[in-house]
Order: sequence, then structure tokens, then C-alpha cells
Amino acid sequence: MIVPDRLAQGKPKPPVASAVACQMLKPMPPPEPDDCRRRNCWRLLLLALPAVAVLGLALGGETRLAAGLFVAVGCVLMLGTLRPSSRLFGAHQRELSPAQAARGEVWLTFDDGPDPLTTPDLLERLARHGIRAGFFLIGEKAHRHPELVRAIAAAGHLIGNHSQTHPAGRFWSLSPAAMWSEIAECQQTLTEITGTPPRLFRPPVGHHNPFVAVPLQALGLSMVLWNCRGFDAVSRDPIAVRRRLQTGLRPGAIVLLHEGRREASDLLEGVLQDLEKRGLRAVLPEAVSSECNGNS
Repeated sequence: MIVPDRLAQGKPKPPVASAVACQMLKPMPPPEPDDCRRRNCWRLLLLALPAVAVLGLALGGETRLAAGLFVAVGCVLMLGTLRPSSRLFGAHQRELSPAQAARGEVWLTFDDGPDPLTTPDLLERLARHGIRAGFFLIGEKAHRHPELVRAIAAAGHLIGNHSQTHPAGRFWSLSPAAMWSEIAECQQTLTEITGTPPRLFRPPVGHHNPFVAVPLQALGLSMVLWNCRGFDAVSRDPIAVRRRLQTGLRPGAIVLLHEGRREASDLLEGVLQDLEKRGLRAVLPEAVSSECNGNS
């Protein structure tokens, strides 16, 4: 049966256009440069060499030697990938300069924002104490809450790249193309919101792999980790978190804190009290402090 036009016009249509429009609003990462592809191809070839050696030994009857080589190479790769302090796959900063350490300075950093639950209160408390910190932001969250990103920048805090989607469980295993997408898309998202490209990158959970250094170099990013953490992202015990933080709270420390939990603000107050007791002062790294002064 043919439906009359006037009845067909009255039927609701699926929101295809709006869904497409929303998808168009999502920032797309810039294409991966050919030079990055070439450099990662060489890295893939180098990674394949141990596998070829293991296979050759096994086919030649040297099974014990093949098994030993396989285990040794696997352990090295896993340590280089999953241990945040490892420099096997690229340089990174884990503490402030000796000059800042000599002055009793530390750097407070917050991961996993922006978050409406915690960002406004953290900004208010930091402003009350006259402290500027580092916020390593997730691109997807920044895209949903650009007003919070602008508020962070307006307060003179440092904004860093923390990947677009924060794939914590698989960041260590990302392919070259996926690694580029995670870093470049977040870089583009934050740059479009603030007008200034971030200079620092912190990988999710501190993991890295052989393919992280190439996009960082191409995008002008340096990797920053930490040397003081309380595992506040996984622990619900504020006393235990603060105790763990106290063990690493010393001159030159880069302190890792997290957004997204109601305890974040109270934990910050506790850390600030501990800093005062130890005669330490929270500041930004010297290399970027002047830039943030210009943006504040």
C-alpha cells in the first residue's frame, strides 16, 4: 500500500543528519608524515630480527638456545615497555633540574582531566595558594569540556598531552599508526582549544613502546613522567595514598596526582600541607615557566 505524502511527512525520521554532524565536529588527527612511517618501518624491521634469529635457531635444532633468546628478548621488551622509568624507547624527564631541586622546588601534576567533578575545585584551591601546576589532559575529555581547558590555561597552568582516548590497558601495544593517532589527535584537540600546542606528553600509565618516540619528535613533544606517586587512581584509602606520596616528596620531585575522584581536592590540600611542613615550594619547570607567564 502506498502511504500518502502527508502521512509520510508526519512520521519521525531517524536522526542520521545530527549523528553525522556530531561526527564531523570530532577533530581528526593530521595525516602521519611519510618520514614517520619510514622511521617506524625501520623500527619494525629491527624488532623482527630477534624473531628471525629465534626461528632460525629452532629450525637448526638449537631449541634451548632459541628458548633462552626468546625469553631474554621478551623480558627486555616488557621492561622497556611497562616500566615507566625505562629509557629503552626514548628519553624522558622524571624530576626537576638540579637548580630547582637545590631551591626546594617540586612540580604538582594532574592526569586524566579535564573533569567537571574536580577541575573547578582544584583550580580554586591552587589559586588560593598561589600555585601553578601541570594538567595532562585527555583529548576526548577536552573536546567535551573545552571551557575547563580554557580555564586551566587562563590560570597560568601548564597543559600537557595525555593521549586522545587514554587506552591505559593497551597503550603499550599500540601500532605505529594507532600511536600517531592517539598523540596527534590529542595535540590537535588541545591546540584548537587553547591556541597553543602543548610541549609535553605523558603516556597513559607511564607505558611506552618502540613507536612512541617518532610522533613525539615530529610534533615537538617531550615525554614527562614522575618520581613521586601515591596510586590515587586505584586506591580509595586517602591515608595510604598520602603516606605513599610522602615517601617521594623531596626537592626536585615531580608529583603525580589524578582528577576524576571526589577525594582529589582533599588529597591536594594534604599534599600542600606536607610541602609546607618540609619547606618545599610547588612551581612549574623552569623550561616552560616563562611561556605560562606569558599566557596567564
